[in-house]
Amino acid sequence: MKQVKNKVSVVLVMVMSLFVLAACNNGSGEATTSKNDQYDTAMREGQLAISNKDYTEAEKSFEKALSYKEKDTKATTFLDQTKNYIKAESDFKAEKLDQAKTEATNVVNEKKGSNDLIKAGESLLAKIEATTNKEVYQALYDTSKKQFDAGKLDDAAGTIDELLAKDLTAANFNSLKQEAEALKVKINQAQAALVKEQQQQQQATTSSKYKTERNSELAAAEFKKATGKDIKQATDDEIAAWLAQKSDSEKATTGTIDSSSSSDSSAASSDSSAATNPDSEKIKIITAVSGLTGYSYTDNQYYVTKENADLFQVEIRHAHTVDGTEISNMVGMFQYTPSTGGLEKMDPITGEYGPFKKDNTGV
Repeated sequence: MKQVKNKVSVVLVMVMSLFVLAACNNGSGEATTSKNDQYDTAMREGQLAISNKDYTEAEKSFEKALSYKEKDTKATTFLDQTKNYIKAESDFKAEKLDQAKTEATNVVNEKKGSNDLIKAGESLLAKIEATTNKEVYQALYDTSKKQFDAGKLDDAAGTIDELLAKDLTAANFNSLKQEAEALKVKINQAQAALVKEQQQQQQATTSSKYKTERNSELAAAEFKKATGKDIKQATDDEIAAWLAQKSDSEKATTGTIDSSSSSDSSAASSDSSAATNPDSEKIKIITAVSGLTGYSYTDNQYYVTKENADLFQVEIRHAHTVDGTEISNMVGMFQYTPSTGGLEKMDPITGEYGPFKKDNTGV
């Protein structure tokens, strides 16, 4: 009898143990389910906050989600993407454009994150690009204005032409475009008036065969140094004598011909003519630079000076007519290295030379 009671007691103990274990397991399952639900809720709230452009609240929600699921990949990705966007916006407002661009790019490149954040990042990148361009374009306008005020009309015209060749169709460029167009009119009118005055002072200039030299800053500096005179006021005979002397001097020192550009130097059109022309070296330089820049030597004025055996300075100008008067705009000042084919253009803002990059405007 006693043995039967003992067996019954053992059975009861075992049954109670099973109930306890079942209760414990049920509690653990409920806790796990509760955490999953809280994680899902936090993720939904974070994404909703992004849709409402409340990025600070979104950051808090994703951090909350991670408190329920530590090291969760999705929550971590959304959190990092949100933080990058917040930082990008902050840096953009602080005018730290390079940093803002890097952070916004990271937002856009996160393909496993929020699509709404990707769109917001793309929009911010467009604003950054527009702001960057506006600073560059404004600098060109300011430089042209300074050149105009200083009486450097040809340089001012070349700089304003460079600005107006840019894409200024965006609404935020409307004001700058109008100001640039108004400045261009003023510059052209001043150029025309100056040329008319010079024509009245020196009739020889208008019929001169050395128009390229008379318009060139490089030639003017060389002529002034050699003769002490203003090349615009010099006679054709004086310019011809200077060119001959310059050519003889270079022949004696280098054994090569590098006289300054004559009025018909830009008319070279073939390798065969370059081979027989005494200015063949210069013509080859003009042809090479024309090919690199896209500025035709038949439509523009080229003036070439030789700095050393492997470096040439090339000034390009574009002649056109305003109110019946021919004026010459500065297209650009370049340095060309024949041995490498390298071409650099002078920055009209800094005066420094940098690698030339040809875009769809030719500038």
